Amino acid sequence: MIMGSAVMIVVIASDDGLKIKLGHFGDAKYYLIYDISSNKPCLIKKVENPFREEEKHVHGVTGKRKKIVTFLRKFGDLKAVASTFFGPGGEEFFIKQGIRTFKFKPNTNVEEALKHIMEAFRKEKKDTSDTIS
Repeated sequence: MIMGSAVMIVVIASDDGLKIKLGHFGDAKYYLIYDISSNKPCLIKKVENPFREEEKHVHGVTGKRKKIVTFLRKFGDLKAVASTFFGPGGEEFFIKQGIRTFKFKPNTNVEEALKHIMEAFRKEKKDTSDTIS
């Protein structure tokens, strides 16, 4: 099912669906796609990474990154990605695309990561929505 762009999404890289991927975002077995439009994140879909084996041992491959971003944006307005590591230039690539990056320690569970990500977005929203009289 393809979601509309009104859905704000965060994508977490994982190999087991329970913990953050240990390693590069682009090499994850799965992408866990969460809608963060409301106060509580909601899993939209767990999808296999169709680019996992592509250019696996070549670091800094922009073509693979572009394909991943294009693929993930089909599910909604891609706001952030999370992993334990991004390949050389990967973090900069996402940031230039207007996508926030979150890096977590190995073995961080997905729920814990989502709490951190949601708090960061709440803080950002609060910081940018102050009313001045």
